[in-house]
Amino acid sequence: MLSTYSEILKIPGAKAFAFAGLLARLPISMFNISVILMVQIQYDSYEMAGRVAAIGVLVWALQTIPTARLTDRFGQAAVMWPLTILHVTGAILAIWTAMTQGPEWMLWIAVVLASLSGPLGSLTRARWSHILESDDDIHTAFALEGVLDEILFIGGPALATVLATAIYPPLGIVVSATAMVVGIAILLPQRSTQPPTRKETGGAGLGIRIPPAIIAVTLIALGIGTMFGSFDISTVAFSDEQGHKAWAGVLLGIVSAGSFVGGLFYGSRRWKTPLWKRTVIGALFLGLGFTAISLSPNLIVFAVIGFVAGATIAPSLTNADTVVQRVVKRDQITEGMAWVRIGMGAGVALGAWIAGVLIERAGAHAGLYTSAGAGLAAFGIAVLTIPMLRHGTERLDHDPQAQDAPSPNEVHELDEYVEQPPLGPKL
Repeated sequence: MLSTYSEILKIPGAKAFAFAGLLARLPISMFNISVILMVQIQYDSYEMAGRVAAIGVLVWALQTIPTARLTDRFGQAAVMWPLTILHVTGAILAIWTAMTQGPEWMLWIAVVLASLSGPLGSLTRARWSHILESDDDIHTAFALEGVLDEILFIGGPALATVLATAIYPPLGIVVSATAMVVGIAILLPQRSTQPPTRKETGGAGLGIRIPPAIIAVTLIALGIGTMFGSFDISTVAFSDEQGHKAWAGVLLGIVSAGSFVGGLFYGSRRWKTPLWKRTVIGALFLGLGFTAISLSPNLIVFAVIGFVAGATIAPSLTNADTVVQRVVKRDQITEGMAWVRIGMGAGVALGAWIAGVLIERAGAHAGLYTSAGAGLAAFGIAVLTIPMLRHGTERLDHDPQAQDAPSPNEVHELDEYVEQPPLGPKL
């Protein structure tokens, strides 16, 4: 299984940017849960914690497309340093406000600044798309990225929970912000693997016209994000109700461990099933898995079901990224993947907000039921958007010569949906 990954990691520069990118995106797994824990501890309100976290995630989702466009246009190095500074500024303000029990509106400002962190999840994926040609290799690379994400989501929430509950409430935010700075400092000087900018490739305009397949996976990501947003805060509340609040991070880590294993297996295989079918099937198992978690009576059952259900997460997200890679041009890959992240981020914000309210009024299981419903909704969206998913992705699934010539990105440049309108994207 591991030999498949070792081949792509032998490419010059691959290990270096993969490690740096992993470190740089630690806030994706730690910042949200750290804010929830810090605010809940300092203000004793799950509803307020969910509200503040939702504001931050919503802003993060909204900033993803503009910052991704700027990254495609001007390059990662030129864009990411200013955004990193904004993130650190917001993190410091959030800590100061919470620890002095300042007004909620100051926390909103803080998380808005901290959420202007750029397309962290797309930086290394764009580099993989730049240095690889074979669609199979790109599938493996994206699966590897999903597995690396799960390393973060195994350790991140658990670490954040321990730091906040056992040592110091804002310590998780301090650790995640520091990791981002160090990761960005290592990643950005690696110019040999940085994708070419839109200026260098002669691309016109800042935006892309959105292919139907990207609309489809963005809507699916909205449902999955709602599931994740409600699940995080519900897991904290469920552990609290069981009398073991500090175990919330462990439970989230177990779910992510399942995703790690599932993603590792999924990425090591060459699948003959069409990509659109894998996307729909993955969404089905994701919804069923989180529905089963919502019925858990105690922490042990939660952990066991969570590990199994988690095995569907990384494959589902890998499918979404692979759909994007197939239907956009090489110099638009950061923005294309950012659309999936904006769907995910908007969903996380919505889920955290709804679950926070429901938990305050009806208990932790109300939040878990919200997560389950969102997962099933993601499957329903996937079924309804099958025609959109098939458009632009079936070509490579059905053409055995597609891996040899031309490359996937070259094929997609012929697609009418990736023309560059002067006024940017249109849905």
